[in-house]
Amino acid sequence: MKTTIIGNHPAETIAQITAVYKDLFEFTCEKGQGIARVKRGCYDNKQEKYPTTGDRVVIDWQGKDHSLILTTLPRTSALSRLDSAKGKEQMIAANFDYVFILQSLNGDFNIRRLERYLTLAWQSGGMPIVLLTKADQMDNYLEQIRAAREVALGTEVHAVSVKTGEGISALNHYLSPNKTIVLVGSSGVGKFTLINYLLGKEIMETQEIRKRDGRGRHTTSHRQLFELANGAKIIDTPGMREVGMWSVTRGLQESFADIEFYFESCRFRDCRHQSEPGCAVKEALQNHELSLERWESYLKLHAEAKYTSDKTAYLREKEIWQKSISKFARQIKKDYQHTACKESFVCQRCGMPANPESAGSKHRNHCPHCLVSLHVDNRPGDRSSMCHGQMEPISIWSKEDGEWALVHRCQACGTLKTNRVAADDNQQRLIELAEKAMKHPPFRFG
Repeated sequence: MKTTIIGNHPAETIAQITAVYKDLFEFTCEKGQGIARVKRGCYDNKQEKYPTTGDRVVIDWQGKDHSLILTTLPRTSALSRLDSAKGKEQMIAANFDYVFILQSLNGDFNIRRLERYLTLAWQSGGMPIVLLTKADQMDNYLEQIRAAREVALGTEVHAVSVKTGEGISALNHYLSPNKTIVLVGSSGVGKFTLINYLLGKEIMETQEIRKRDGRGRHTTSHRQLFELANGAKIIDTPGMREVGMWSVTRGLQESFADIEFYFESCRFRDCRHQSEPGCAVKEALQNHELSLERWESYLKLHAEAKYTSDKTAYLREKEIWQKSISKFARQIKKDYQHTACKESFVCQRCGMPANPESAGSKHRNHCPHCLVSLHVDNRPGDRSSMCHGQMEPISIWSKEDGEWALVHRCQACGTLKTNRVAADDNQQRLIELAEKAMKHPPFRFG
């Protein structure tokens, strides 16, 4: 009998990982199902990819419960995220064709989180498909469908309900024989319920949703592969509380193609899309062709991706930047009339122009219309902050000399700063903040 060869290995030595339990791996192969460990010494080389659910591996069959994994075969696709607790990549699944991104319509729906999942999915090499679950619990979800389609570029969006069967038939196109789908989403979005429905049996135990926040409890802490009757495969994943970015350069290009489209029209190739003239991004924001929320989401994910893809290079770049501005910081320390504060700018929040000459002072620290500032300084005028988050006005306080000052909180990092009120500031907005401070002081006194 002739032995089938796959790559350089006999077919009988090839197995697929169906579940991962810490250092134990459940697999299936020609000889049946079993539990294996990685062979000591085979995975000491950091170049060897540690097995994950969906991986095809070479095994040394030593019985159903004592087999050893020798190597991981090349992957056609791989889904991973940042493990924030350990600061390293966490592999989720491998060798799939589609990524089903599930968000429920009953409270879990979140566009910013959807953008994160789409970025990871595009990076993985699989095709993302957005499923808005629990459609039976909503009378009207047209707005959610519209919002999802605006960010899910090149991706199908389906509203589904396992309870009523709505939209389920549309999934048959993806659940064809020899195709593999991985499910991702937060707890309580209906992953287990969908798997049970597709399998035709209660193989996964579901738990009630917490009424407090609409989220479900984790019914499993591992990733598991199931095979449908027609040969299609589904990889279930635990609900993700955090969707951290890990090396998602390609994913950002795909999921934010509408933003990177503007980059080609900027006057300068190295445009940072901040204060440079001829910036197509700034023009799109001013014309409301591009929403500020989506632009800020892109900047945040891009910063995360840059940090995780090359942490050492990022820290080196940050050090060089800090050194480059130190001389400038020393120059402006004696005189607060720094050049940057004298330049006109367009507010990133409201899109209105701001002219420092009408500020009634030597500097312009915030937008006179919406009073929003940017976190660009560590010390006044040094422009050394790497955050660049929006500083939201939360209150007003009065100095000893009676001069009013705004209290800003950074929406990105939480830093609190104060800025002097300028002569051209929106008086109505200032009064509203003062009234709010009187009724609800932002800080506890005494």
